[in-house]
Formats: sequence, structure tokens, C-alpha cells
Amino acid sequence: MDQGKFFVRLARIVGCLLLAAFAFHVTLGTAEVLNHIKFGDVSPAMLSTFKNIWVYSSIMLFLSAIWIFFLAKDLGRLQRRAWWQAVLIGLGYAVGAIGAMIWAGVQAHLIAFAVIGLLLLVPLLWKARAFFHGQQPQ
Repeated sequence: MDQGKFFVRLARIVGCLLLAAFAFHVTLGTAEVLNHIKFGDVSPAMLSTFKNIWVYSSIMLFLSAIWIFFLAKDLGRLQRRAWWQAVLIGLGYAVGAIGAMIWAGVQAHLIAFAVIGLLLLVPLLWKARAFFHGQQPQ
């Protein structure tokens, strides 16, 4: 399999994993958040902020998944700008999740986000030369 096809498939896999995470976040996660609100685990002063953070994080998770799908074609063409964007997304998920685990403790969803980020990031870094010295002009 040539490198271009590999990166298209990688992006599609990561996009699908992020969409699956979004689905869990919106369904099971929202139910969990509502239970914590219902049972008073969230102080009334923080209720609006808590809800807003949840809605915003859901939207951003969905948008980052969709953006990876948009990048897939350009990653397949070994375009440098797509590489940079995908690297930053992979870094965001991996470093963000690892940082959150250091700060708040290890949780299953954080492990999943770290793995998804690393799944995208590691191959992009490993084969970075193809994006900077490939046949296509940048």
C-alpha cells in the first residue's frame, strides 16, 4: 500500500473513532452529566457553566472528527498543510488527554482519547519526511 492510501485510511479510521467517541459523549455521557446535576453533585453556581462546557465539548468533538475526514484526501496527496493540521489535532488529543490524566487521574475516556491522538500522531511523525520531500509541490 502506498503512503498516500495509508494516510487516507488512517484519517478515516481516526475520524470514525472520534465519531464513535462523540456518540458515546452525547448519549451515555449526557445521561451521566444529567444524573450528576439531578443528584446535586454540581453546585448551583456552576450549573450553567457545567452544561455549557458539556455542549461545547460535544460540538468540538464532532467538528474535529469531521475535520479529520476533510483532511483525509489532502493527507493522501501528502500535502504539508494537511500534515500540520493532523499533527496538531493528534497532539491536542494525546497531550490533552495525558495532561488531564496527570491532573485529574486516569479515566477510561481519557485513555481512549490519548490512544486516538497517538494513533494519528505517531504515523504522521514517523513518515513526516514524505510530506516535506514528497513528489507533489507544496
